[in-house]
Amino acid sequence: MPFEIPTLPALVARAQADLAGGSALVRSDAEVLARVLGAASSGRYGHQRYIADQILPDTADDETLLRMAQARLKRGRLEAVKASGAATFTGAASALLDAGTLLQRDDQVLFRVRASVKLTSTEGVAQVEALEPGELGNTPAGTQLRLVSPVLGVNDTFTVAAPGLTGGTEQESIDALRARVIRSYRVVAHGGSKGDYETWALEVAGVTRAWVVRRWVGPGTVGVFFVRDGDIDIIPSAEALAAVAAYIKQERPVTAEVYVLPPAEKPVQYQLSVTPDSSAVRRAVEAALVDLHNRESELGATLLATHIAEAISGATGERDHKVISPAGNVQAAPNELLTYGGVLWS
Repeated sequence: MPFEIPTLPALVARAQADLAGGSALVRSDAEVLARVLGAASSGRYGHQRYIADQILPDTADDETLLRMAQARLKRGRLEAVKASGAATFTGAASALLDAGTLLQRDDQVLFRVRASVKLTSTEGVAQVEALEPGELGNTPAGTQLRLVSPVLGVNDTFTVAAPGLTGGTEQESIDALRARVIRSYRVVAHGGSKGDYETWALEVAGVTRAWVVRRWVGPGTVGVFFVRDGDIDIIPSAEALAAVAAYIKQERPVTAEVYVLPPAEKPVQYQLSVTPDSSAVRRAVEAALVDLHNRESELGATLLATHIAEAISGATGERDHKVISPAGNVQAAPNELLTYGGVLWS
């Protein structure tokens, strides 16, 4: 059975009894001494409890968890990554755009040109990246960037090219790191098991969920699917797929043929009526459905109608509801991921 730490009053009482031989103490030096010794013992027990908490990752403090991750994981806490991509611009033929030139989005987020570009016509393409790492640098295609300082022969406005500036990732959160460390205890490496491929995918910055399908296109093949929940679009871009494929290639057994693929997104659109019908109840129902997809959305999984009804019933303020669509369980194909597709209210 676990050791029970005595409370401070119990320690004080124990010291009083030891000092007085069992007789009551009233305003004596021994009373003061008993309280001092009891407090000291309480501090020692508290420190021992703190030390015990540091042994396992679910109770370790942040500093200990970071050291634990560094020792147990192939990659410790994943650092933030800068968003990058291409932007088109115009200017005079033979104009030179130097590497390091700063660009600015309308919300004052800064970007820099990664490599010098010399125009051979009036149009050119520059590779740019966010000045600071993180999700804030992710920028949709078509967004305009402007030069911070004028460049001779180059027009002021740049346009982000498709698919946008992507790949910006925040530093891995402590909660996500804790989950990876705990997983390292539960999932033991086997040199190419299903769990190993999931682990390798999750070791790439920005990857939040991963799934593995055996015999994807026949014996000896493995399909690896993943999403990046922190991006504008959770379905990975070509650059993200290439990064995960390159990392897995250096870790996997040489015998396996690996396909790193994006899940096919299958939005589930709901048609509902709720009682009482108010903006607050509608928002609560939508939040409950988003949470349902976050919890139960797995590659190729079935979303049960009973779970949909349960989620809606648990929304704050909801008294009754009717699900018009979907009419029953929603099944995903082996490469599909069911995502929240919004609500049509009836």
